[in-house]
Amino acid sequence: MRVETEELYLQEVEKENSFKQVMEYLLSTRWYILFVGFMLLLKTVFFYRNTVFHNDTIWFWSIRQTCLFIVIIVFPLLLFKKSVRRFEWGMMINLVVSLLLFADELYYSYASNILSVMQVGNMQYKDEILAAIPTLLEGRHILYFVDIGILAVLLLGKWIHIKVIEQFKWAPVAGCLVCILVFCTSYHLIPESLELVTGFIYSKYNSVRYGTIYGYHFVDIKNAVTNNKSAPYHTYDEMIEVYADLKNEQDLYAQKKTEESQKYTGIAEGKNVFIIQLESIQQFVIGKTINDKEITPNLNRFLAENINITNMHASSYTTTADSEHSFITSIYPSENGEAFSKYYSNIYDDVFKNYKKAGYTNVYAHGNYDTFWNRKNVFSKYDVDYVYFLNDFADTSELIRTYLSDELLYKQIFDMLPETEEPLLVDIVAASSHKPFDLEGIQNKESKVSIDVGTYRGTALGDYLESVNYADYAFGIFLDEMKKRGLYEDSVILAYGDHYGMTMYDEDLIQFLGEDEEHYNAIRMQYEFSNVACGMRIPGIENVTIDDPVSRVDIKPTLMQICGLEDTFSLGTSIFQTKPYVCINNGKIITEEYYYDAENWYHLTNGEKVNMDLLEQETRNNLEQNVLLMQKELGVSMSVLTENLLKDKL
Repeated sequence: MRVETEELYLQEVEKENSFKQVMEYLLSTRWYILFVGFMLLLKTVFFYRNTVFHNDTIWFWSIRQTCLFIVIIVFPLLLFKKSVRRFEWGMMINLVVSLLLFADELYYSYASNILSVMQVGNMQYKDEILAAIPTLLEGRHILYFVDIGILAVLLLGKWIHIKVIEQFKWAPVAGCLVCILVFCTSYHLIPESLELVTGFIYSKYNSVRYGTIYGYHFVDIKNAVTNNKSAPYHTYDEMIEVYADLKNEQDLYAQKKTEESQKYTGIAEGKNVFIIQLESIQQFVIGKTINDKEITPNLNRFLAENINITNMHASSYTTTADSEHSFITSIYPSENGEAFSKYYSNIYDDVFKNYKKAGYTNVYAHGNYDTFWNRKNVFSKYDVDYVYFLNDFADTSELIRTYLSDELLYKQIFDMLPETEEPLLVDIVAASSHKPFDLEGIQNKESKVSIDVGTYRGTALGDYLESVNYADYAFGIFLDEMKKRGLYEDSVILAYGDHYGMTMYDEDLIQFLGEDEEHYNAIRMQYEFSNVACGMRIPGIENVTIDDPVSRVDIKPTLMQICGLEDTFSLGTSIFQTKPYVCINNGKIITEEYYYDAENWYHLTNGEKVNMDLLEQETRNNLEQNVLLMQKELGVSMSVLTENLLKDKL
């Protein structure tokens, strides 16, 4: 028995030694370079599967281009003669790229967009993003780092010892890498990838699909370092000519609705205007119940009694500040969320300027610090008479992280309004239903959240629905205060969700919407993602529903029309005189029947790809024309933003 035990022990020792030898050999030689490259390829494919190719087959083109960039990344490891240095740098490269892919996926889950180096300059807003990270983390994310962890454990446990194996020649590995590099370069794949990235100036999504995540980041970093501007128009004269063509196209379509929309022109002249930006309130919660309770009873009643705008879309996938920018200026924000942080000193034909000219007193209120998203500097440039931030409110006893609760915001703002004979334009930005939707800091929460989320309790969807229900509770307080102070009957009130709340492809959301995950219409999901709640009260107008697609850049021209003001420069149009499409700043387009994902058209009803050859010629021409107009529209917007083309022109 003892002999058998010793034999078993020796066999185990031999197996362990064999494992050590294999590991020492692989990690000490230049084959380790191929190991690093292979692991990076697997992680990149994993990233593609979870993000830009979530509902699609990963293209061979993307895999081939990715292999090229990975070869370029690991090639410098050949320069190290000592295996220890090669191993250390290989681990470092592996870790850095893994962290990049991990951060890209997290941000994609957060914003359905790809991270940009430009956003490093916005680290002052890290608390907002960090607060949401726990809701974004999933078990699969460990796969980005599992190989690094295993190697680290092996080293710490002294299971392997890195040493130089002089007998092994580096030529085979170098030869493999050189062959791959020469093959790819001979077909001009490097410049082709970078050209494809640059070609999709509006859509990071397609930049990654066509140019790989590495090509995208290379161009993104290059643009950041060189401050390169991809705006198509660099002078006012170039831009204004294209803008004039756009407005002519919009006017041609608006003529079909002239008689219908004429009654709204000047209907609210001289009346108070209140704009309420509701944090993360999407359209899908409107009219929806859970466990026999309405999620948004106050909004439901407000929309039913007034103007219900069912097809309002966010003009970007980015921040609350970007939403404000779109409403105020009627142009699109940049995809990096820099409109407030970088271009705050620009001159725009903004809503405050126009209402001030018409004799209005302008008020802005947001229950956060004035430094958040650079709002102090932004609103010092606009013609706003009274600007209120967190420190300006007397009662700050109820905070959700750094945000004043919606309830305290609404209750106090009316006492802060100026006593004036002039009509008021009041812009209020609410924030309680902000990610991560935990309502931490709300006092007596159980008396203010009227729904039971049941099986969704503790999930991202459950938290979101509770926060929306609280925001609706507070909105009811706002309406009550308006009525109590005699403002409701004779004021314009516009309330809209600023951007998405729930991320796409959330399993609980799919179930909540009554869909089957396997057969869920991915196009509908993208549509729902940008579709935000919106409603408007105009004294004398009741029970109106607008189902035409509109977007946030249409809010300013709508307000200008109903108040009888001249609109000098807006990319949007009045919701009563809409154009046949709306677009998002990443190149996506929404019409009544179709959805354009910045590459192909799809049917909104079933999510199937449109066969353009089978369409009637008129419909096909209209869709193709919409793409051209979208490109012009976003080109004008980008040019005005990055080149400040309206300076000295207004």
